[in-house]
Amino acid sequence: MTAPRRSGAVRVGVVGPSDAVQRIVDVGQAMIGRDVPAISVVAASYSKQSQIADRVRGMVDRVDALLFAGPLPHDIALAEGVLTRPATHVELTGSSLYGAMIRAMREGVIDVERVSIDSLGADAVAEAYQECQLSQRQVHAMPYDAVDSAAGFAAFHERLYTAGRTTGALTTVGDVTDHLMSRGVPVVRIRATRSALRTSLRAAAFLGAGSLLESAGVAVGVVEVPDLPKGSSGESRQPWRLQQLRLEIVTALRPEAERAGISVLPRDDRSIMLLATVASLGRLTHQFSRADFVGLIQQRTGVAPLVGFGIGETAAAAERRAEQAVSESHGSTRAVVKFGDGSTLSLADEGEDAGPKLVEAKHLDTFHALRGGLPAAGAGVTIVDAESAAQVLGVSPRTARRVLQDLARVGLAWPVPPPADVVTPGRPRQTYRLVDAV
Repeated sequence: MTAPRRSGAVRVGVVGPSDAVQRIVDVGQAMIGRDVPAISVVAASYSKQSQIADRVRGMVDRVDALLFAGPLPHDIALAEGVLTRPATHVELTGSSLYGAMIRAMREGVIDVERVSIDSLGADAVAEAYQECQLSQRQVHAMPYDAVDSAAGFAAFHERLYTAGRTTGALTTVGDVTDHLMSRGVPVVRIRATRSALRTSLRAAAFLGAGSLLESAGVAVGVVEVPDLPKGSSGESRQPWRLQQLRLEIVTALRPEAERAGISVLPRDDRSIMLLATVASLGRLTHQFSRADFVGLIQQRTGVAPLVGFGIGETAAAAERRAEQAVSESHGSTRAVVKFGDGSTLSLADEGEDAGPKLVEAKHLDTFHALRGGLPAAGAGVTIVDAESAAQVLGVSPRTARRVLQDLARVGLAWPVPPPADVVTPGRPRQTYRLVDAV
């Protein structure tokens, strides 16, 4: 199933069981024309987990990013070594349980207070049951840790049901559903909410857009309304005042964000989220030199918001860094950017000391010098570490290491994680993949 590529659209490959894939495709079709970046969907479903690697191989060269229906197929594809495009998966949270619990209660076969649940962690299960005001004393949970843990889901559910400790099972895995039904165990499938599917599609789309733009990954911004002083009537502490300020900030920020190609989304009652690529964040911040938009927001609303950006290979990692950056945003520091290597860049408003600037021309010269002086590792891919960069550039390895970190910050290099099965003494060697072109 392939949706036609529209001009400028990011093509997202969706991999999962047929029912899950169809739901994701339906959600994706509803997003067309409403989201940045624009997306089109290439879908590949499987009936057995052994087919996952072949499905990925068959589509990976036709897509810009991959979205898996859950962590299990994603991990299987990783283990098979077939991922040559950015990839993410649909995250299941406690909210995903609600639909399954309602279906179970409606069918009247499973007592949701005496049930076994797989994939979700204890905290997520506890949150869902507390929200529904249900007892979880006789609820058993087996979280997903890795592919091996999923192999034990069916036995986990069947053992508890046979022992009379549960009345049925709630599972996220289609194969487990089929097995339990064949053994006479009542079972209901846990499915991600449509909201979770939209969030996952956006994350995959931004991963793909970052790949197309030769960026190092996803950039996520968090813009938070600061604590307000209590007025004589105390109204500034009322929730409606915070929400009103959040809406005013969105109104002030949206034109600047749209010019840079950045999506502005609600996050909670006192903050908003910016979804971007590294390239579009560079446009908003004048190549990471200043944060004029913060001053503009202050002029329009009378408050200076706390702003943090995080950069990572996934939206979740980028958002975690953005949250850390927000806590460091204060005073004349208008915004803080946290990069994947743990380094931080502080951005001031126009006219203030903008701190260290990232000089685009300098990095382009270095990038082209490395591309010209290093052999390709295959398929045009150039891999570099501090030692090889030092030889090409004629500098010390320590200086070369800083140069490579700078290239990663501006999206010209992609940090490559060390192989999980290779153990070296001391600090592991960090390698980088240079982007294909600029």
